Amino acid sequence: MSSTGAPAPGAAWRPERVLFVHAHPDDETITTGGTIATLVEAGASVTIVTCTRGELGEALPDDLAHLRGDPTALAVHRETEVEAAVRDLGVRDHRFLGAPEARTAGLRSRVYSDSGMVWEAPGVAGPTPDLAPTAFCAASFGEVVSDLTAVVESVRPTAIVSYDEDGGYHHPDHVRANRAAVRVAQLTGVPFFAVVAGAAEATGAEAEALAADPVIVRVDTRPVAARVLRALRDHRSQVEVVDLPEGRPGLRWPHGVVDPVATSETFRHVPEPGRASGGPGDAWRAQSRASRVAALVLAGVAGAGVAAIGTVGHRVTTTVAGQPLWTGLVLSVAAVVLLVVGFRLVFGSRRVVAATAVGAYAVIALFSFPSAGGSVLVPADARGLLWTFGPAVALGLVLAWPRVEGGGGRLDVSPPPKGTPQP
Repeated sequence: MSSTGAPAPGAAWRPERVLFVHAHPDDETITTGGTIATLVEAGASVTIVTCTRGELGEALPDDLAHLRGDPTALAVHRETEVEAAVRDLGVRDHRFLGAPEARTAGLRSRVYSDSGMVWEAPGVAGPTPDLAPTAFCAASFGEVVSDLTAVVESVRPTAIVSYDEDGGYHHPDHVRANRAAVRVAQLTGVPFFAVVAGAAEATGAEAEALAADPVIVRVDTRPVAARVLRALRDHRSQVEVVDLPEGRPGLRWPHGVVDPVATSETFRHVPEPGRASGGPGDAWRAQSRASRVAALVLAGVAGAGVAAIGTVGHRVTTTVAGQPLWTGLVLSVAAVVLLVVGFRLVFGSRRVVAATAVGAYAVIALFSFPSAGGSVLVPADARGLLWTFGPAVALGLVLAWPRVEGGGGRLDVSPPPKGTPQP
């Protein structure tokens, strides 16, 4: 997907192999349908992975009313819709994550079901409090990554495309798809491109900033509009294609709002995508509210436990060659540092580190006061002061740990030179 046009004269043309990772049937067309069709017409090989069947989606037309409230039947119907849509976009390789062709070798196939969502604000989704055991967001993150890695090993893509960090509008399944896709991109070294939500509607300074950004790639989808409209009509259980007064086609969403069909799609290349998303195992936003609360509680308990052990152990001294060494203090502070660094890397969330800090310092403060017998576990001497303030420094540094992003990237959707055989 290149904003610079065709390859330089004399450059060897290399067909792209692009993997699109989407959460539900219809996302592939609504979000990236124009780019998919453009790539196909340019001779690229396109693979689409859909993570769920969209069991908790809509059934808008009255003739599909029998699907309402029946997730199993809706899933079967949406399978037929997405197969028709990808066919109309020109794609011949579509896979459901967890199916045999998108599953870790040696594991039985499985279904990742729709996690559902609730509206937390206009245009902002959030996790449902009742997450099904089979839901995409309830599955082990490692299992999801492993299955998607199997697809990458199968098709050897030159680029991976999925949502940005907030999934476009914070839908939990979109966020988890992003986390899995960027993790796989990091593991395999494949360039990752994130959909820039709302770029087609950008105006003024925002539009100028996008146009000047060197890592932004914009695809003009007008030449493939007919393909995209056919594919959008295939997803009639979810959206309705309507004619707008100005003659442009529009989409009517389940909540009644009508938007014009976009004439371009925009992507941002994300270098070192694992870091840009907050860490290799960052699935924080993809978890349900209950899961996040449980993680915070466990982080606080872990912090309290390590602090309790450290409070007792920081007084231990080891004598080496006649010299006393504060080994207990060193090991106690190191344990706190390793705990909070590990939590930040795994969760990618400062909230978990903060919860750990609250648990740890509640225990340290408790043991700093004299007991009923008058003893103090953290006296106001050198070791006591280092134990009191040393973990605080480590916690502060980890809380302030920034996210790192880089720049630069290219995915070519320019047509092949005349006479080039099509793949």
